[in-house]
Amino acid sequence: MFFYRESELNLLNEDFDKANSSLSFIFARRQVGKTTLLNEYTKNKNCLYLSAFETINFLLLKEFKKTIDDFTNNKNEEMIKSFEDLFIYLGKIKIENKIVIVLEDIQELIKIDKKFLINFNNYWNKYLKNMNIQFIITSSFLPNDFENLAIAKKVDNKIKLKPLSFNIIQKLLPDIKLDDLMLVYSLFGTNPTYLKFYDTKENFFINIKNNFQKLDSILINEGMNIIKKDLSDVLTYCSVLHAISIGKKKIGDIASFLNLKSSYLTRYMQKLLDLMLVNKIVPINENPSKSKFGRYEIDDNFLKFWFCYIYPNINFLNTNKFDKILNDIEKDYDRKLVEVAYKKHVSEQIQNDHMSFLDYRPKKIGSWWNNKDIEIDLIAYDSKTITFIDCKWTKSNSLEDDYKALESKAKKFETQLEKKYLIFNKEKTSKIAL
Repeated sequence: MFFYRESELNLLNEDFDKANSSLSFIFARRQVGKTTLLNEYTKNKNCLYLSAFETINFLLLKEFKKTIDDFTNNKNEEMIKSFEDLFIYLGKIKIENKIVIVLEDIQELIKIDKKFLINFNNYWNKYLKNMNIQFIITSSFLPNDFENLAIAKKVDNKIKLKPLSFNIIQKLLPDIKLDDLMLVYSLFGTNPTYLKFYDTKENFFINIKNNFQKLDSILINEGMNIIKKDLSDVLTYCSVLHAISIGKKKIGDIASFLNLKSSYLTRYMQKLLDLMLVNKIVPINENPSKSKFGRYEIDDNFLKFWFCYIYPNINFLNTNKFDKILNDIEKDYDRKLVEVAYKKHVSEQIQNDHMSFLDYRPKKIGSWWNNKDIEIDLIAYDSKTITFIDCKWTKSNSLEDDYKALESKAKKFETQLEKKYLIFNKEKTSKIAL
């Protein structure tokens, strides 16, 4: 069953229909669905699939050659000793009708050859671009300097794969209670692999207990498995992710929580950004490269849950005291996870149906805060109108008081645009122009 990847499939199909060879990169953090997308895309195409994995250079090249020979029905004894030899060998393939060549998980190749992306520009120019091929590269690693690389200028499409839409939850779990939708989203995000573990006949918290209390549960080690795939200094990275998961979003706060210097953490934060495990966000009116107000967020809802509640409680898990963990989850799950996930959901709703909520197409949507105590959940604007948006998962004040509070905070944001106000809560959405 395949959902909500039509735009990516269309881009790839347009490339395939070109009269010349094309090159596409697909970037996404682990468990977002790169392989699923490509399996769907190539199911009716002639495809050579080369998947990198963790092994030494010699064995990987040997497996690649074996795969190529099987695809071409070739049985020669030619030796491939380097990546350049590999692409020379690929360039010799005789092609009548266009084929797709997928090189999956190049982050594994970069572990072997740190200059692989730099060298690939030469491989493309010398051996590949004049073949009748669509070449697709996937990676769970997006280096911050990618746009500065020569190969980036040769790319027909750079696709950064986003998680599936919120609506996928009801598609996959048609019997889910409406009251549980946001709770499940905050736990599993929209990952079909994780959602299949949810039993709609059981209470939400019973589901957590059933899926995480047993030491042989698939999900109980999932967070650690994701980290170990691409990172070596697991202790520090896990500690950083735990700090972010419980609300330490500024690098100074993360460093203080871990009793480390901010400067020491810089390279760790950049690596997490490159792996798309965290996002660095800045106020909507700030330049990302210059802002001093940057905050870090864990992009994946499941990973955030895992580092918030499973990672720090391994002792309770090992001593079969899961009820203590469950008590903590029941006590502050809304505050720690659901409120942030709800804001993410609201932002997605607005972007997908901006005319219903805003009556205009926004140029930009994002959060805003100052360096003191003012924060606005979301702001959207075009050249005429700006809308200040409050996302309230849990009801606190009357609607009138909520509007007054939002209007007061909006006065701190400098703008000459016409102001409107929009308040979301789990019961209804209200909007007004003041």
